[in-house]
Amino acid sequence: MPSQAGIGDLIPLMYRARWASFSLSGEVRAHGTEAGSGRWEERGILEVAPDGRYRAEVTDQDGDRDLLVGDDAGGPVPFPELMFPRLLLSEFDFQITGQSEFVGREAIAIAGSPRLVSLLRDERVTGLVDAELGILLRCRRDSRRQTEVAEFTALSVRGPVSEPEMLLTDSEPGRRSSQDAPAFNDAEVNLLCRSGLPPQRFSATMIELADTATMIRLARESFADTNFGDRTQWLWRPSDDDVLENSDRSARLAAAMPGCYLIEAVADPGRKPSRISCGGRRLWRAYPDRVAVRAAKPPPRPLAAILDPAWLLHESYRASAAGEAVVDDRPALRVVAAGDALPSHSGPLSGAPVVADQVEACIDRELGICLRQVWSLRGHPVVRTELTGVSTDIDQVTFGFEPPPGMKVITGGLLAETGQSPATIAWHVTKGAAGLAFEIGRRWLTRHDVAEPGG
Repeated sequence: MPSQAGIGDLIPLMYRARWASFSLSGEVRAHGTEAGSGRWEERGILEVAPDGRYRAEVTDQDGDRDLLVGDDAGGPVPFPELMFPRLLLSEFDFQITGQSEFVGREAIAIAGSPRLVSLLRDERVTGLVDAELGILLRCRRDSRRQTEVAEFTALSVRGPVSEPEMLLTDSEPGRRSSQDAPAFNDAEVNLLCRSGLPPQRFSATMIELADTATMIRLARESFADTNFGDRTQWLWRPSDDDVLENSDRSARLAAAMPGCYLIEAVADPGRKPSRISCGGRRLWRAYPDRVAVRAAKPPPRPLAAILDPAWLLHESYRASAAGEAVVDDRPALRVVAAGDALPSHSGPLSGAPVVADQVEACIDRELGICLRQVWSLRGHPVVRTELTGVSTDIDQVTFGFEPPPGMKVITGGLLAETGQSPATIAWHVTKGAAGLAFEIGRRWLTRHDVAEPGG
């Protein structure tokens, strides 16, 4: 990396880091603390040959040794927290905090906070990125429950396998591992991570179309091909009398990141709030007969998946760029991601779970948002979300909210938000548990013939 490199240079370098392209030898120390378990420590020795073969030996604090041997065409990545920094890009939003030198190598200091789509909400990361290789020379992860540190204590680099520029261009000649071959070029990685883009500020109409009947039917057929035991299949297979309706919903969406967002239903939302508004300090959820208020929170995950497309870089998705697209007259990057069973997702308006094995997403070239998502199962589209009428002209008053006079205002969590007394809530919970037990018994008797005495 050049000495004056910015985040737009660093993120692609971390994404394309190919540790096995260089002949390395080094020593690694990993240690940490965990609530209830105390301190732990491991030490390792790593050797990487010019042809990509490697040998890693790890010794824990009790003296037990573990040996990893493989090559860059397959096998586990040794010390993945250091060698595979692309794993961090879908979870953390990074900033450059300085330049340094570590174990004789030029390094870029970074700090990462959880992305909107991250499940690691209480975790923070700091590290040192090797300015030539893109691997991490040091990585520290802190959360409420634990602290983990991994770092090189010695490192010798004897040169790349092929041309020196292989890490600094998109072409990358020479051997490529199926494990870490880049699927996106520098500009595409920066778009997915929103590197260098200004904070989002826009409004749009959001639609959600769900073919729930088809999704359940295909999921049921897929389940029938699994190897679950006959005695437990009935617990997981939807019963024939379960009725899940298709949903076509629309809402007004607005965002002014960080901290402000609005989802306002266009039609009757049913049991869901007609308006969810966060102005940075408070989160309002408005129903026809009551309003619930809480402390401000990040956008719900289905909305975060629209605002922050970095989830497409997660290791669970086999994602790649699939050309250009135009959505509602806006230029976009088309990305296709597939997997045997994609991570859990839900509709941003219906909240219904999505079962899919492929998703096609179109990322707005200007704003870095998902203009369109089409989730498919076994080749059939089952859920589609799309933004239309996108405008960047938005007033901050959009995110404010004043409860109508006389409207009941509720504070507290989700149970309090129902508007029912604690005693009524407890009664419903008890009744629901009893009903669940009855339903389990009914399904068992229905799906399994009970032998008559002497039969």
